[in-house]
Amino acid sequence: MPSNLKNNAGSWLGARHGRKEDSRLVVGEGQYISDIVLPRMLHATFVRSEYAHAKILSIDTSAAEALTGVVSVVTGADIVDELRAMPQPVLLPNLPAKYPTFYPLSVDKVKFHGAPVALVIARDKYIAVDAAELVAIEYEELPVVVDPEAALEPDAPIVNDDHDHNEIFSMTFTGGETESEQESNAKAVEEIFKTADAVIKERFRVHRTGVTPMEPRGALCSWSDSDGLTAWITTQRPHIDRLALADLLDIPASKIRVIAPRDQGGGFGVKAPFYRENIIIAHMARKLRHPVRWIESRHESLMNVGQERDQIHYLEVAASKDGKLLALRNRGIADTGTGETGVYWGFVMPFLGAVEMPNGYTWDKADISLRAAVTNKACLTPSRAFGNLPPRFAIERAIDMVAHKIGMEPADMRRKNLVSELPYTSTTGEYFDSGDFIKVWDNLISQLDLVAFRKEQAAALKRGQYIGIGFGTGVELSGVASELMVPMENQPGYGAATVRLDPRGKVQVFSGDAPGGQGHETTTAQVVAHAFGINPADTIVTTGDTGTTPFGSGTIGARAGSYFMSAVHKACTELKIKIARILAHDLSIEANVDDFNFTNGEVIYRSDPTKKKKFTEIAERIIMHPINMPEGEVGGLDATAFFEAAKPMICFNADFCIVEVNPTNGEFKIQKWVTSEDVGNVINPLIVDGQMHGAIVQGLSNAVFEQFIYDEQGQQLTADFENYKLANAADMPDIQITYAPTPCPHTPLGTRGIGEGRPSSVPGALTNAVCDALTPFGIEITELPLRPSSIWKKIQDAKN
Repeated sequence: MPSNLKNNAGSWLGARHGRKEDSRLVVGEGQYISDIVLPRMLHATFVRSEYAHAKILSIDTSAAEALTGVVSVVTGADIVDELRAMPQPVLLPNLPAKYPTFYPLSVDKVKFHGAPVALVIARDKYIAVDAAELVAIEYEELPVVVDPEAALEPDAPIVNDDHDHNEIFSMTFTGGETESEQESNAKAVEEIFKTADAVIKERFRVHRTGVTPMEPRGALCSWSDSDGLTAWITTQRPHIDRLALADLLDIPASKIRVIAPRDQGGGFGVKAPFYRENIIIAHMARKLRHPVRWIESRHESLMNVGQERDQIHYLEVAASKDGKLLALRNRGIADTGTGETGVYWGFVMPFLGAVEMPNGYTWDKADISLRAAVTNKACLTPSRAFGNLPPRFAIERAIDMVAHKIGMEPADMRRKNLVSELPYTSTTGEYFDSGDFIKVWDNLISQLDLVAFRKEQAAALKRGQYIGIGFGTGVELSGVASELMVPMENQPGYGAATVRLDPRGKVQVFSGDAPGGQGHETTTAQVVAHAFGINPADTIVTTGDTGTTPFGSGTIGARAGSYFMSAVHKACTELKIKIARILAHDLSIEANVDDFNFTNGEVIYRSDPTKKKKFTEIAERIIMHPINMPEGEVGGLDATAFFEAAKPMICFNADFCIVEVNPTNGEFKIQKWVTSEDVGNVINPLIVDGQMHGAIVQGLSNAVFEQFIYDEQGQQLTADFENYKLANAADMPDIQITYAPTPCPHTPLGTRGIGEGRPSSVPGALTNAVCDALTPFGIEITELPLRPSSIWKKIQDAKN
């Protein structure tokens, strides 16, 4: 793909280096959880509820237990005295919420269609599936609530019996900490709205959709009295899973090892929570003294996880007649489902979305609040664009609507209101550490001639063609600092890496985070190669094994490019200092690390290039021959480093797309999609391009194709790919990725992370383009998904 980013000459940083991971993956030599087989391994299958809300009157497991090959059938009643209930402290955010109490299997009642009710364990996975169908369950149906606004009504059916209402979380994010401060702020905002030249007030709705990894979840657990529990789990956060399993199973953490398989077919946030299924699989492995494996089916996956977004926003924007954004007022409502997912509880995503709602625009005042409701749906789980996609859709649409109202070019209005000087603190208190939003925007606009486009648009309309352009922007977290992670998830945000040299000058890097296909092995090897002056092929990366890696909070929030790579660089720098000190001693010179060049596999004394040593030779000397060393120095080349930025860090992006809409049927085609990205200094443009392509495709798929649908009885109707439509390659436009980088001053390499939040600006930009194309009809779209049928109906309503 075309790019305006140039490689850094003579450096592995900025090089379009081919992915190290791909060679094994394309020939089928990747190791996924289904590839891991242990002796005496048993297979588990869950029996899941057919109802969204019902009392469990009885469970008859006798027929299943009688089937040859069945080892055990377990129900919720069997485990309540054997396991601790959720929640546990390690899984609780430091946020005031009504956390539900629940077990790995439903006890007494089920709360959503697909809830786990029983577990069958057999010697063969096919026997386990057959036996699961023999488990007979008698239910008494209860009233169902699947609409979040209805769930917040006083007379709504109660989802979680340990609470007296369905509001799991609420917060006001603006005005101050006290109620009086918030009320004073609300009054000030109201005064702005009373006198503003232009005001828009709309209800925006984003449907329940999310992300669908190629590989569903899975767990394989093994127990021995000597070593304890070893658990292979498809997870982005093995170290967090280890702590949670220790607490819930009452096992010392020292007796638990969690390993994320080397390869995972995508995560995108879905594999970040701590799930109930992993608890019961680990428990049964210990109880039966056999390895037990559970591999989630695609049906189970679509029933239980990957569901996010699902927010309503009553949004108001006030502006002056010259296009200055003055005030923002929003009442957000989120449908969290049952709220029964460890770490995130369904509401943490909407919480962050509310924090980041002002986006990269300046507002004199804002009044932003959120209410999160539990319903009889599967619990929301994290998805790429963590909580941001719905409020960002609302904001980007609202800005276009204001521009239409005052007769201003939407592109000009955005530039006028972008934050122009950083650092900056938003009206919700979000800190923007550095960057240049105007530079990113101007780079985007330089990719088209907007004046010429408007002329062509007018000419096309005379020919009966409806074309339009839409814009969107996004401030995204570049990693998540402990300052935010501790209150949001009760966990640290620092990055950690161990770098170890072997006697042949090869490098091993150990990371506690667990990637899911992003290319971390490649970019890590490039950072190491840049530091030591060696080839990336000389570096091996081990990830996600709590037995061998330093503690890591997980692959979340775009932490790799900012936090983890910074920790890798710090560890490499520590080793370079040691290498330089010993080499200077051996060469009988007074020198420090800055006096040496690490390049082309050699360590060279700058003042006298004849004084040098091969990198492999100095590594072998220090590790294998630690004699005649400098005073106080010992052998070995092994360093663990931690990185924490002084302040939270951000990245920024902007998009435009051009569409053509057919008014006779509402169908539209994306003719062009262009982005402008600030990811700081780019380690590998090939990797970043891939991340951006994937994020935009996910955003478009969410906006147009995907939708989890529940009927009035809470039945999930979209638990297969026949009914849950994903975008494919033929549906997608050509995507042009361009860059306007500003090096981050808070990371040693000037890098920023970006991949996590990137889809958030996509639905707004696309819908803005469709509305722009249909300007003659005066159409404003406020709900997703964006389907031809809904567009056609809008056109018909406008005609009438």
